[in-house]
Amino acid sequence: MSDFETVFYKPERNGAWEETQILKVPNRGMNFGDGIFETMVLDQGRIRFSEQHKNRLFRGLDILQIHREGVDFESLEDFLLESYPSGTFRVRWNLYRAGSGKYTAESNDCEEMLQVSAFRPAPQIKERCEISDRVRLSFSPWSECKTLNALPYVMAALERESRNLDELILLDQRGYLSEATASNLFWQIGDEVFTPSLSCGCISGTGRRVILDALREAGVNCREGEFLPQELKKADCVWVSNVTGISSIVQLGSKIYSAEIHPVLTSLFL
Repeated sequence: MSDFETVFYKPERNGAWEETQILKVPNRGMNFGDGIFETMVLDQGRIRFSEQHKNRLFRGLDILQIHREGVDFESLEDFLLESYPSGTFRVRWNLYRAGSGKYTAESNDCEEMLQVSAFRPAPQIKERCEISDRVRLSFSPWSECKTLNALPYVMAALERESRNLDELILLDQRGYLSEATASNLFWQIGDEVFTPSLSCGCISGTGRRVILDALREAGVNCREGEFLPQELKKADCVWVSNVTGISSIVQLGSKIYSAEIHPVLTSLFL
């Protein structure tokens, strides 16, 4: 599936999705990062964790005060089932404020663009990891959203590549653990699982929500909070996750971790 070419779709007035190579530019998504996106896995015609994606999508639109009228998650699922009934794909759904204008918006209506591309699962193991030297995240009323302004993660990825690492952990401006370059962060100490609170500026990941729900349903004590990097020295294992799966961190600095994740999570993203 790696040779699958990315396909772009725009919704027409009748609600049908039509393939397009031409996007309306300039738009507020391009000019100001004024919008959100949802990255999803389409597996055998079904969106994995669709209810969690839908809830996060609508929460993000509400936070950014973009009208959700006309945004039809169910019709999108029907379209994808009809167009891609088999195989596994990566789906990115961009939703941005309509109109042009400058910083003051002319409209709060929503425009959409859909991107379907090849799916690549998260690697099971990420060998070498460090704390970012350059990038710090900040909490805001919309920091939990996957906004189109993703420059901190672009710069973090550049730093990760320049340092020849497999992963990079980001802190917030106060020095608390936040997340990784494109994933939420977890670690286990004894029987407890820890993850940074959304107050640390991390994304409210769909994978994060699924993992916390599964662990708590299994009776595992999960703590969301504000933790300094020194906490990771106490960890037995560390992993990062997004909707494509879970990756175990083997080494952070001189600290070596077990690559075994909690058994509740082993089949969660299959």
